[in-house]
Amino acid sequence: MLAENKIGRYLLYALGEIVLVMIGILLALQVNNWNQSEKGFIIEKQLVNLLISDLEEKRKENRQDLSAANNFIAKFTATLDYWEENREIDTTNLKRNLVLLGTDFYFLNEKSPLYATLSNTNLWKEMPYSLTKQIDNIYRLRLKSVQIVLEKANEYGTYCKLNFLVPNNLIDLKLSTSVIQERVAKVDEEFIHYAKLFMDNCQRLKVRLKLSEEEITKLIGNLESYIELKQ
Repeated sequence: MLAENKIGRYLLYALGEIVLVMIGILLALQVNNWNQSEKGFIIEKQLVNLLISDLEEKRKENRQDLSAANNFIAKFTATLDYWEENREIDTTNLKRNLVLLGTDFYFLNEKSPLYATLSNTNLWKEMPYSLTKQIDNIYRLRLKSVQIVLEKANEYGTYCKLNFLVPNNLIDLKLSTSVIQERVAKVDEEFIHYAKLFMDNCQRLKVRLKLSEEEITKLIGNLESYIELKQ
């Protein structure tokens, strides 16, 4: 081209070659960035799914605890109603109720290792603030409030055991129901007092468990939607 004095066409050709090389480089970078982005999304998706699994376990625990609380409330309601009507102790659930009054070994799921780990990763930076705040509220407020009520139940159980069950020989429940009833009858008003205290704690636990389950269900739905929108 130079020999034929066609410098303009040569420069145009050279410029075209440069442009093609640049396009190739940009495409290679774009593909690499896309691959990195795809890998990042896969990791993020896996982490979010782990979080969802943890929340589902928490919701399962909530439902089990709520079922137990409703069962306890039903038994003590029957006992208290019978007392109000007859002014004597009902034997139907007497032994079971005495066991519950002295229970001080409730399971406490104080911390979630997964939440503690994920809250210090880049996942928290990637997700919207409204979503991370919702997650924090579940783990730091709702589940914590359930834990506090269960800790109170532990305190009540220990106090009842030391100050009511042991002094009145109501620890050994292998005795006949009639003997147990006779012993409780001597301190019936005190028994009713502890029964009402236990009921009150169960009612508070029930409220917190319901709120916790509702918000966990809502959060799981929001996390699933977040992943779907990013795909």
